[in-house]
Amino acid sequence: MVKSARQFICSIAFCALIVAVGSIVFAYPAHAITLIPPSLEISLTPGQTSQTIVKLFNETANTLQLYTEARNFTAQGETGQPTFDFNAEQVGLSSWVSVEKGPIVIAPNERYEVPVTISTPSDADPGGHYASLFFTSTPPEAGQIKISSKVGTLLLAKVAGDVSEQGSIAEFNVVGSKHVLNRPPVQFFARFKNTGNVHLRPTGTIAVSNMFGKVSDTIEFNAGRGATLRDSTRRYEAVWERGQVGDTAGNAWTAFWKEYGNEKNNFALGKYTAKLSVTAGTSDSVSDQASVSYWIIPWRVLLVWGIVIVIAVLLLILAIKRYNAWIVKKSKG
Repeated sequence: MVKSARQFICSIAFCALIVAVGSIVFAYPAHAITLIPPSLEISLTPGQTSQTIVKLFNETANTLQLYTEARNFTAQGETGQPTFDFNAEQVGLSSWVSVEKGPIVIAPNERYEVPVTISTPSDADPGGHYASLFFTSTPPEAGQIKISSKVGTLLLAKVAGDVSEQGSIAEFNVVGSKHVLNRPPVQFFARFKNTGNVHLRPTGTIAVSNMFGKVSDTIEFNAGRGATLRDSTRRYEAVWERGQVGDTAGNAWTAFWKEYGNEKNNFALGKYTAKLSVTAGTSDSVSDQASVSYWIIPWRVLLVWGIVIVIAVLLLILAIKRYNAWIVKKSKG
């Protein structure tokens, strides 16, 4: 029963929390509230106290009563989504956080600033520590896991000391490992491995070059600045696009010509190489590069154009033969 409740809580938390920058509106039954910011980057010093605030905005026509709770989180697989264990002992960053428990009463269309105090122990491990400050409309009940809905802001803290910023590109490839395609868009993915003790936000570019070495396009990598937590690997994706891609639904004949139009509007031919260059950390202390090659062969366009060229050549040959015959006939006459 506890396990199923935990899974239920975690599934709601996944939907409620996104590592991003900016304000996000979270909607849940009968309530809607804006949290600013949805994530906080905090620098901490062992033995010292830090303070920050989280702004709440009640967008509904009803008065809200909210309660708070802090929980540590880790990365779920390579997706970058946070995962929580609401039954775990309160240790680490979540136990350093002090915030009013509630109820926090917010009138309709009003804002409220929640002071957050973080008391860092003198023996805190240097590097990254991660927690989330949750807000829920359900009062805490001792001995039970009860939740109607939770929204939260992520706390990504870096404790000063022997901080190690290390990371590298573990893999860079085409999605699906399809190295022969008929047209763009081409989807890339990169797995960035963080081997240090603090989170990193790898950013950079993907330069796409044609068979002659000329750069055809440059794509921004990790435009959303998603973080890779310490001792983890995260997968990032990027897309190289050219023109608009239309629907290809229909029978074999109509689907062929629709995809022919897509190939023509996104024409590319030959061998292409995508080179990924990333940097991360303080003063770009971490840098790495990787590349992948693939072929684009728009076979429908080549087939249609080939048939057109063959027909044109045959008509030209026929026209030349008839012209020569006409010349010979005229000379004899």
